[in-house]
Amino acid sequence: MSEPIMSPDGKFMWSGSEWIPAPPKGNQTLNMQDSVVGGDVVHNTVINNDVDAVTSAVITALERLGMVNKHETASQIEEIIESPIQAKLEVGMHVEYYSPTNERWLDRCTITKVNSDGSYDVDVPKTSGIESKQNLFIGEQPRNIRRADDALQLGDRVLANWKNYGTFFPGKIAEVQPHHTYMIHFDDGDVESGVPPSRIAKQPDSEVIQAYVEHISQEELELIQSFEVFDEGNTGTIHASMLFKILTEMGDPLDISEAKELFTEMGISLDSEINYKDLAKIMVQPFEAKKEVIIQDAKITGDSLRGFVYGHPKLGDTSVKSSKIIKITYDNRATAKVETNNTIYVVGPTGWEVRPNDHPFNKPTYTVGQQIKVEWEGSWWDGLIREIRGDKYLIHYIGFDSSWDELVDDSRIKNL
Repeated sequence: MSEPIMSPDGKFMWSGSEWIPAPPKGNQTLNMQDSVVGGDVVHNTVINNDVDAVTSAVITALERLGMVNKHETASQIEEIIESPIQAKLEVGMHVEYYSPTNERWLDRCTITKVNSDGSYDVDVPKTSGIESKQNLFIGEQPRNIRRADDALQLGDRVLANWKNYGTFFPGKIAEVQPHHTYMIHFDDGDVESGVPPSRIAKQPDSEVIQAYVEHISQEELELIQSFEVFDEGNTGTIHASMLFKILTEMGDPLDISEAKELFTEMGISLDSEINYKDLAKIMVQPFEAKKEVIIQDAKITGDSLRGFVYGHPKLGDTSVKSSKIIKITYDNRATAKVETNNTIYVVGPTGWEVRPNDHPFNKPTYTVGQQIKVEWEGSWWDGLIREIRGDKYLIHYIGFDSSWDELVDDSRIKNL
């Protein structure tokens, strides 16, 4: 019989489906009061094992543990997108105001002043007349304001901050709804209603955005597939006890006492169910688009690029030695893009101190009738180009009959 899997503190053992109290040793007495593993939890929030409520509580717990949403993506997206996610509000623009008294959004409000601290003064129409509100900020809470326009249309491709958890996912506008909000159909099949424009940006057709979409979609899929291993009934959920096991035993494990304390505090019992597709969404790690910087006097040394950069996002104008080169590409004007882990260096046709061996300018151009040298079995012979067939050359060896003619590539040809 194999040894049971014990928690680091020795108080609990894994039954194969959940954590259970370990048998007492000697005079040990185990107090299970208020233990999340024992199921006697103190509920700060009554969630009644509702899947959505439990999932929301788990997400909050993971955020507090620092395991999700480590990267703010709104600013990253704004840097690579055509229209900003949160457009600046100006005097005279219409907004909505979240009234703490009425507990709802009030429409037809007007910006009257933009303050130096980024807040706004707003006129709010009421039955008794116009009421002025000062120092209001953009947001989704009482006394916040938000844009009140219908800049998006049915079918628009967008990036939307899903449930306001901080990560932007691709989708499209499925419905223009009341109070200037939208229904989003996400590419992964999820649907969210009542999304305000402050959480949406139009999705431009660019290589950078396409790379972001592919990355975010693939990472989400891989996380979902990882959770599906524990979903034998294909229910779309996993037991909180399984998540607890994953967090405390796999990958970079948490301290069991820390995880247990937080689960207890959030009112999450281990017999509840969690929607792991929602969980996957907040666990993806968005990437930041690599900056492109101009570099002069460039040369490749080993697997790094050296030269003088202009406007480097962190270093400014200075000499640099890059991290490891991932790849080099050339456009039809021989401008190079040298990609490293964090940066893309742009080298113009004349920006090289020493051109790489594969630079387009290093490749000679051969023409029909040109006399050249041809390599044959390690020796170079005088030859003549008779025809060019794609990237091959039909050559004739001078002084030999045509039976020796052959097709060769440019690796066997050089100028006289």
